[in-house]
Amino acid sequence: MSNNDDLVVKSVNFFSKQIHDSLEGALKIEVPTEFRQIKNIVACGMGGSRFPHYIIKELFKGEISVPYNFNDDYNLPGYVDENTLVILSSYSGTTEEVLFCGEKALERKAKIIAISAGGPLKDFITKINSPGYFFDPIYNPSGQPRIGFGYLVGGIMGLLFNLGVLKFDKQIVIDSIANLDKVTSNFKIEIEDKDNPAKQMAAKILNKYPYYIVSEFLTGIGNAIANQTNETAKSISSFRIIPELNHHMLEGLKNPKELAKLSTFVFFFSKLFSPSIQKRFLITKEVIEKNNIETLWHELKGKNKVEQAFELMAFGSYLSMYLSKMYGENPTAIPYVDYFKKKLSEV
Repeated sequence: MSNNDDLVVKSVNFFSKQIHDSLEGALKIEVPTEFRQIKNIVACGMGGSRFPHYIIKELFKGEISVPYNFNDDYNLPGYVDENTLVILSSYSGTTEEVLFCGEKALERKAKIIAISAGGPLKDFITKINSPGYFFDPIYNPSGQPRIGFGYLVGGIMGLLFNLGVLKFDKQIVIDSIANLDKVTSNFKIEIEDKDNPAKQMAAKILNKYPYYIVSEFLTGIGNAIANQTNETAKSISSFRIIPELNHHMLEGLKNPKELAKLSTFVFFFSKLFSPSIQKRFLITKEVIEKNNIETLWHELKGKNKVEQAFELMAFGSYLSMYLSKMYGENPTAIPYVDYFKKKLSEV
């Protein structure tokens, strides 16, 4: 195992510590009283600093008391004003789009808060005298945001609890974090393939185009796993959502004919899904198989939705790590993303 691989293994194993550390840290941030009176939230982030907001938004869809949207380009929504909380989310603190939106949010007189490891974003927040949660990523020796995304997940939850807009039992979250290592113990690298579902799935999607199928409180995690598969394993993937896919995608399975050989539909299923969604999962699987396309079924075991969400987040990290190893790829290198950023800076 190379040094890069070793750092990734350590980071993935530290996932529960990332969430715990950042949840506690964000809960302690001093937030001005007027920040608790906001009417909506816009979170600005890209890649591994964006999908944690998607995760939290869908996980707590029924418990977040104000509109909560994420923004993933240079343009803020027109409704952003002094009643809006803009969360500037950048693991590195260097994300161009996020810094640009920070300046725009300041012009709109929005409330601004940041979550980051530091960098220019911390300098900006200090200059405008706004609050921020700036974590020390000691539990992510890989240095990659998508592998250390537990810091964003825990930090976002902590900020939302702190602001009073997340109306959910905090103890359930704390207990789910405490139980996470037990729930995910059979995903770890020392567990043999025959007993390790993450290794088994990596072998099954090797040389395939996986479509990760999710719904309801797991929706944002499908996005996260696709991101990690793309970046960590250097393997193309995407995620789709039930019930939305039922209204169009089923008719797109016939062509091109090569699709049947190349694709695998991975269903991440929960018995906590609503009855209608559970039925849709089963029928969707049947339709896909009628088109001679392979399906894989992975059922979550956690005892509540938060525990299952954490379980699937961890599973995705292990899955993409094992897949990168099978492809012989460096899980930390992102040469084309780096090339793109370099060329962009030269224009």
